[in-house]
Amino acid sequence: MSLPIREIAFTDFVQKYENKSINILDVREAWENPQIEGDHVTRIPIRIIQESVDLISRTDELIVICQHGIRSKAVVEFLQNEHHFDNLINLHEGVSNYSR
Repeated sequence: MSLPIREIAFTDFVQKYENKSINILDVREAWENPQIEGDHVTRIPIRIIQESVDLISRTDELIVICQHGIRSKAVVEFLQNEHHFDNLINLHEGVSNYSR
């Protein structure tokens, strides 16, 4: 049985990001904008997630982000179903809103 995917709204994400009270897993490519900066950001493009599972925290709550929320949701599903992660939250609709 698969876990339901938890999601966070963009406005809540921005508040947590500005307060530095979140850990972020960015699954976008390095060339994608806007860049999300900070030591609390881990960047692992979706194309190498499968071989990078050991680099992803299983203890810290992680908000998984991408441009529009589609790739991040797929990563959350994969990590929950295949690797039994239970600390992931998908950023609903992604960071494309960040530049607005």
